[in-house]
Amino acid sequence: MEALNRNDWQAVQRLFEQLVDLPPDMQAQRLAKAPQSAGIVETTHRLLLAARGDGILDGAPPSLAPPLPAGESAPANFGSLAPGQAIGGFTVERPIGRGGLGEVYLAYRTGADFDQRVALKLLRVDAAERAESFARERRLLARLDHPGIARLIDAGVAPDGRPYIAMDYVDGQPIDAWCTAHGADLDTRLDLFRTVCDALAYAHGNLVVHRDIKPSNILIDAGGKPRLLDFGIGKLLDDSAALPATTQAMLTPDYAAPEQLGGEEATVATDVYALGVLLYELVSGRSPWRGGKASVPMMIRRVLYEDPELPSRAAARGEAPVPARRIAGDLDAIVLKAMRRDPAQRYRSVSALAEDIARHQQYLPVHARDGSTRYMLGRFLRRYRWGVAATAAVLAALLVGAGGIAWQARETAVERDLAVAEARRSEAINRMLTVMVRDTAEDANSENVTVKQMLDQTATRLAASLDTSSKSADLIVTLFDLYVNLEDTAGADALIQKALARGVGRGDPVATAQLRMRAAAAAGGLGRTEEIGPNIDAAEPVFRADPAHFRRELVEIALARAQLWRRTGRLEDAIALLIRTLPDADIVYAENHRDLLTTYNNLLVYMAEANQLDAMPAIFDRAEAVIRRTGQEASMQGLTIAQLKAVRLLKLDQPAAAERIVTRVAAQRRATFGRSAGLAVDLLQLGRARLALGKYADAKAVLAEARPMAAQYLSPRAAPTLIIAAGLIEAQAESGDIAGARRTIAETQPLIDALPKPGLPQAIFARAKAVTLLRQGRLAEARQETDRAAALFEAEGAAGASYLKSFPALRARLGTSLSHA
Repeated sequence: MEALNRNDWQAVQRLFEQLVDLPPDMQAQRLAKAPQSAGIVETTHRLLLAARGDGILDGAPPSLAPPLPAGESAPANFGSLAPGQAIGGFTVERPIGRGGLGEVYLAYRTGADFDQRVALKLLRVDAAERAESFARERRLLARLDHPGIARLIDAGVAPDGRPYIAMDYVDGQPIDAWCTAHGADLDTRLDLFRTVCDALAYAHGNLVVHRDIKPSNILIDAGGKPRLLDFGIGKLLDDSAALPATTQAMLTPDYAAPEQLGGEEATVATDVYALGVLLYELVSGRSPWRGGKASVPMMIRRVLYEDPELPSRAAARGEAPVPARRIAGDLDAIVLKAMRRDPAQRYRSVSALAEDIARHQQYLPVHARDGSTRYMLGRFLRRYRWGVAATAAVLAALLVGAGGIAWQARETAVERDLAVAEARRSEAINRMLTVMVRDTAEDANSENVTVKQMLDQTATRLAASLDTSSKSADLIVTLFDLYVNLEDTAGADALIQKALARGVGRGDPVATAQLRMRAAAAAGGLGRTEEIGPNIDAAEPVFRADPAHFRRELVEIALARAQLWRRTGRLEDAIALLIRTLPDADIVYAENHRDLLTTYNNLLVYMAEANQLDAMPAIFDRAEAVIRRTGQEASMQGLTIAQLKAVRLLKLDQPAAAERIVTRVAAQRRATFGRSAGLAVDLLQLGRARLALGKYADAKAVLAEARPMAAQYLSPRAAPTLIIAAGLIEAQAESGDIAGARRTIAETQPLIDALPKPGLPQAIFARAKAVTLLRQGRLAEARQETDRAAALFEAEGAAGASYLKSFPALRARLGTSLSHA
């Protein structure tokens, strides 16, 4: 049949819309008298057949066909066999499907000494002219023996002369329905899809093209394994015989490739296209072509002449089984390559499509995308994260951060100087990444190397070759920022201390100031408060001398000074400084959402410590506006800001609501970033909520997990690590594990004693000791420790006020009066 042009398709649409609501016999009469060309008439006829559901097994699939009530027979218009009727060696149990070629029954083998149920497919009485198509399906199935394909069990001729075939009966759900019913995540969907590809690749290897891939022909069995069904309109690749138009009409338009709709020869590429449509629907939850009230001809015209919407954009328009951000990029490219209108531009094989999916899951570059440097390096870094950190965010922070200050006027001297600085930073990034990629590629054990190990190796090798120039300082700054993005404060601190000791950047005051500013940040992160002031005092005059050039650096100096004031008892001053800095932070971090959200995070932490709980919602609103604008809901910073909502609720004595929030945050952070400092703090807040709810065993479990994580990613002496240990002691004691509580006390006491001055860690630790002594029955000692803890909390002012709320209940358990407070 000759291919149709645009005008022909418009004629098809008009003719179809005139006939679609008429009975089949009237449709045939009108078509016989239609003045249009034979091609238009035949295409309209095929579409009318499709609209009536005359595709292969377009009735309910086996898993969805309900059993007939006891004592009832199949409806007369459903099938020609009644329950109990024998065909060959099989006894019919009930009908389960009907299509344009055959009727299908659930049957069991008669007289067998084992239980074997089959799907018995019998040529329909009114489809005698299609007997050759039925025979072809039997020949195709006879070639195939694969665990992912419903196999041929037997074949023969019924007493009335009609051929039948008996196939594996698959008791399951269509792949899309199964994924919905089981809440399947992205990896589960992709794994199922690759298994389908494996089965279809086997069929192709046996020269069989399926030609009707769609969800209802892929059932997921009780074991969660996909099984490919229905080769009713399949074709042998080595069979040159033309298929009749009636067979072509039985294809499903939603999944049919353009060449199928045009009546051209079906090839392996035809199945690749249908798999692309299937993948589109599995990840986005939407059809690429069927939307709203679009008629079948309109849908087909779109298939032939338009490109589908990106699946990520389709997912973003409504409820989708997979977040749009997880689809954007690789999966968009993979789906669209599989669905290209020109068969020669699709994947060369089903195996190539499956391989690209596997590469995406392994964080390797996919063949569907171009090999740009940024993309290749991004995939390389993500491949080696091993759940440690968001290395895609690492690369983004490096590449985007380099341009995050380019907000000034394009023709000013300031902008020209910034461009030079950005070029230097980019050169440092390229040098560092080149060494990282090269050295790891040369490592025979690179598949087992973590990002942390890669970074340590790179820093060690580069540090040995550094001089004291400003270029070396740029490289140190770049490596430092990588460590920070990986939440490895200890690694960042070791690097910056080594660089300063070697005199890196010695001849350039600006380079030295950049290093000193980062040394202050690392010292603050590790609790070495006494080192923050000297470092920022040395750096700030350099930046203050030219504020137009160093607006970003002055924001960072303000953040460091606010941290210093917070640590030295000037919490209210720290909050006021951050609030004054927010307008500049919004400008200089406009293209660097990570640092902007970190600024909001710090302010919210300080406000929580100061019990400025009523003022926090306004800051949450500003932060969440940034999160929505930049799509950072699942980023480290986005999750931490959500966690702070739970902290506020804990201070407001709403532990149940806090538990719900932080449970979700911890699960999402674990799935995205794995073990990290952020997850340790999430678990700390979850443990606090569960302690408040009396869920002591649950609190003990999460705090026991959090403690070594915090020690690894923050340090054993960091305040969060010590507070987690104190919470664990309390959970162990309250859950009856006194021996465990005493061990944790003995391990933590030396670290507490080494702290330079009293603070919250000592107060929380003292309260935990009091609870342990109480649970041991040592009431006098418990009272003394309770009084000591209360005094320490009172000394903390606003920061300790929320903790003091628990003391009346504790004193009641000790049998003392409130006058002891």
